[in-house]
Amino acid sequence: MRAVPVVRQLQREDELRNRESVALAPCTDQQQTTGDARKRRRHLYKVLGPLFILLILWIDLFGAEGAFKGGPNGKTFGADWAMFMGAAGMMRQGQNPYAHSALYRAEKQLLARQGLPILKHRDTVRVGNPPLFFWALEPLPAQPFQPVALGSILVLYLLSIAGFIAALYRFGWKHYTLAALCFMLMPQVVLGTFYGNIIGLVFAGIGLSLALAPRYPALAGALLSVAWLKPPVALPIVLLIAAFHVTRPARLVAGFSLTTAGLLVLTLLTTGWSSVVQWTGGLVGYSHDMRIQPDVASLAGLYVRWMPSLGRSALEALSLGLAIAITAVYWYRVRRNAPLDFARDGWLWVAWMLATPYAHFYDEMILAIPVAALLGRHGCRLNQRLPALALYLMFFSLLLLSWTPFQAYLLPLPLAGVAACMLLVNHHPRDRSSWSTEFAPSTVAGAN
Repeated sequence: MRAVPVVRQLQREDELRNRESVALAPCTDQQQTTGDARKRRRHLYKVLGPLFILLILWIDLFGAEGAFKGGPNGKTFGADWAMFMGAAGMMRQGQNPYAHSALYRAEKQLLARQGLPILKHRDTVRVGNPPLFFWALEPLPAQPFQPVALGSILVLYLLSIAGFIAALYRFGWKHYTLAALCFMLMPQVVLGTFYGNIIGLVFAGIGLSLALAPRYPALAGALLSVAWLKPPVALPIVLLIAAFHVTRPARLVAGFSLTTAGLLVLTLLTTGWSSVVQWTGGLVGYSHDMRIQPDVASLAGLYVRWMPSLGRSALEALSLGLAIAITAVYWYRVRRNAPLDFARDGWLWVAWMLATPYAHFYDEMILAIPVAALLGRHGCRLNQRLPALALYLMFFSLLLLSWTPFQAYLLPLPLAGVAACMLLVNHHPRDRSSWSTEFAPSTVAGAN
C-alpha cells in the first residue's frame, strides 16, 4: 500500500516535466501540414534573408575599419580582457583591483611591456566582477597577452554559442544551424566577444541551466551561480527563471544558494573578506560613475550623462522598484500556471535589462533567449509581424550605438520596442489561442 503514493508522486513529477517541455514549444508539429510547413519555410527565408545580408555587411564593415588590426590590445580588440588581466595581476600582488586609478596604472604597465596601447580615458578602465574570478586568472598576466587574449576570446565566443544552442534545445528545436549562425553574427554577440567581456560565459551558464532545469533543477541552479560574474544584469534573470520557468523552483534555488555559499567560502579562503568589501565598493562606485561609461543600454542611458547624481540615483531606485513590483504582481497572477512559455514573459527579461542601474549594449546578448522563444520553434512565428519586428529591432539598435543627442544614449529605445512587441503578441488572439492548446491534457499526454 505504501508503494501507491510513491508511484503517484513519480507520475506527478513526470507529468510536470512533460508539461514544462511542451509549454516551451509554442509551435507544435501537429499544427503544421506539409503545405503550411512549406509556406512557413518560404516566409522564413524572406524574413531572414535580408537580415543575413545586413549581418554580413556589418561584419565586413566592422573588419574593414581595422577593428582586428594588430591583434588584442587594451584599446579596442580585447580591451575588457586587458582590464581583467590588469585586475588579476593586482589581485596576485594583494592590491585592490577595484581602485580604477591603480588598475589603469597596472594595466598600462602590463601592456607597455609588450608594446600594446591602452584606452586614453583612464576613468573607463574599471572592473566590477567578483574577486574569485580575478584570483582564478592570476597565472595568466605572466603569459604573453595577445595569445592568451585570443584563446580566451575564442573560448568565450564558443561558450556563448553553446549556451544559445542549449536554450534552443530547451525550446524544442531540432535544427540549430540557421539560428546559431544568426546569433553568431548579431552585433551584441560580436561586440561582447570582440572586447573579451565575460558576458559570453554568463550567457552560456544561463542557456545550459535552462536545458538542464526540467530534469536536474538543482544542477541548473548551480550553473546559474555564474550570474555573480555580472550581478546587476544576470541576477534578475535567475529570479525570473526560478519564478516562472521551472516546475521545482525550490530545488533550483537550493542549487543556486548552496553553490553561492560555496563560492563565498572559497573567496574568503583565497582572497579574504577584505576583497568582498572592495568588490561591493567597486560595484557601488561603478554605478555612481556610469556617466563616463559608453554604450549604456539600460534606461539610465537616457539621463546618466547629464542628470545630477541625486536625481539619477532616485530614478534608478524608481526603475528597480517598478521592476520588482511588476514582477511580483505578474507572478501572483500566473503562479498557478507555471512553468510558463518564455514567449509569455520575455518582456520581463527586457524590463529588467532596462531597469538595472547599468547594462551595456553587449549585455543584450542575454535577450537572445526570450527573442528566440518569441520567434517560436524553428522560427515558426516569423510569419507574424511583431516577432519579426522584435528581431530586426535588436539588430538595428546598432545604429544608435554611438549616437548621443543631447548627451543621451538612445539604446534603451529599441529595447522598449522589443518589450512592446512581446506584450502585444501576448494579447493577440491568434497567439493566445495557440498557446492555450499547449496546456491541454491531450497535448501533455502526447509528450511522452
